[in-house]
Amino acid sequence: MNLRKLNISILKMCTILVISFLSTFSSCTKDVSVSPPDMPPPNGYLFINSYPTGFQIYLNGLPRRRVTPDSLTWLSTNSYTITLKKNLFRDTSFSIDIVEGKKKDIFIDFSKNPAMLGSINLTSTPSKASVFINDSNTSKITPVVLTGLFPGIYYIKFHIANHRDDSVLVSVSSGTVVSAQKTLVDTTLWQDYTTANSNITTNQLTCIATDKNNEIWIGTPGLGLMKFDGTNWSNLIDNTPASAAHDTINCITIDDNNHIWAGTEFGGVLDVSGSSIRQYGFMSSGLPDFRIKSIAADNNGNVYLGTPAGLCRTWIDNTGNRNWHTYTTNELSFLQYDSWITALAVDANQVVWIGLESAGIGNSTGKLYESSHSSIINNNITALAASGIEVWAGHAAGQVFGTGLSYFDGANWQKLYPLPIQSFAQTIFIDHLGNKWIGTNKEVVKLSGLTTANVFDYSTTGLNLTDIRGITEDQSGNIWIATYGGGLIKYKGNH
Repeated sequence: MNLRKLNISILKMCTILVISFLSTFSSCTKDVSVSPPDMPPPNGYLFINSYPTGFQIYLNGLPRRRVTPDSLTWLSTNSYTITLKKNLFRDTSFSIDIVEGKKKDIFIDFSKNPAMLGSINLTSTPSKASVFINDSNTSKITPVVLTGLFPGIYYIKFHIANHRDDSVLVSVSSGTVVSAQKTLVDTTLWQDYTTANSNITTNQLTCIATDKNNEIWIGTPGLGLMKFDGTNWSNLIDNTPASAAHDTINCITIDDNNHIWAGTEFGGVLDVSGSSIRQYGFMSSGLPDFRIKSIAADNNGNVYLGTPAGLCRTWIDNTGNRNWHTYTTNELSFLQYDSWITALAVDANQVVWIGLESAGIGNSTGKLYESSHSSIINNNITALAASGIEVWAGHAAGQVFGTGLSYFDGANWQKLYPLPIQSFAQTIFIDHLGNKWIGTNKEVVKLSGLTTANVFDYSTTGLNLTDIRGITEDQSGNIWIATYGGGLIKYKGNH
């Protein structure tokens, strides 16, 4: 190939490369495009305020995590549903039109809408109590309905002369009428001693008795014996581990020598005389069981102890020695049917009446009264009391309903039903006037004669008169009530 042909070939090749480059460049140029500029965000603006403030703001049903007063921004031109929500207030919804570029303010005054307000219906026992709301005197007396109240929590106080002030917190909602009632304690009739207002060591009391010095003795579940002389409290409790067994007291009685006998749950019986305390345990005495469920004393120096294993008598003989005797089935044949003694009482003839857990009522003469052969309500005895030749018995309740009392007039048993439904007697006491005081699982019932019953519970007294474990009377005729949870309660209206 000569030089001229070579130059022509090189020229052709360069031409082809140039054409190819131009073609490629032209193709790339055709594929390039430019996007339009971004639109500005919507600038609609809504400011919401309210009275009262603090309402949660919802936009078209969705929460915006804002509360009044606050604003909603970045809204486009449109119609919106606004909902305001607050606890106890009725929800409020409204529609509003938003135009971009314009600011809109909304103010909602909930006090102008009667549907937002609520009412409180106040009653008291007795009536005509002065009413205070949030410590301000309303100049109104019960019964009364307070109307036009903003939803919220209100502190209501009731006041009547010679009664203990009482109060209640009431929650008021929009469009509702809420009721509140209080029974005010008549301080001329009642006085209570609790850990909140006295030096009593516990509100859980198990039994009670009055000694010949007019001092009140009280049992507790684990804190030993308490004594109250009307002013001062004292505790008889040994804090050593070995003594824990006799610090749970089940029952108390006072003998003719003013010894306080206290039956314990795990440690036998305590004999308290002045500053002397003596324990008679299961192994150190003639007790048939270390669990003492009931105690009674006669006028002959005998103390009777009821246990889950039978009946025991203790006394001091002519030589000054204490003796113990556990009754056998040869002496009291009914013990072969049931030896679990739940209650004891001694009548004017010094006959000992023995309540059995499941076999009825026996006595120290050997007689047994049970429901299939006498008119006692059932064979499950929970309480006994005697006055003169009369004997009163309480019975365990059925599965649904409460039960009544069985009454022995010296010859025959009768059935009486003075107790409210679902109540059963846990303790019975007969005062110096012959009134029967029945402490139940729910209230105290005072039975005058055989027909007239007065019920004392929270609704009639304003006091926590439930789960009554013991009742006694002092030398002034005051009735003292031991409750399991409500402390010690004194009734001054029995003179």
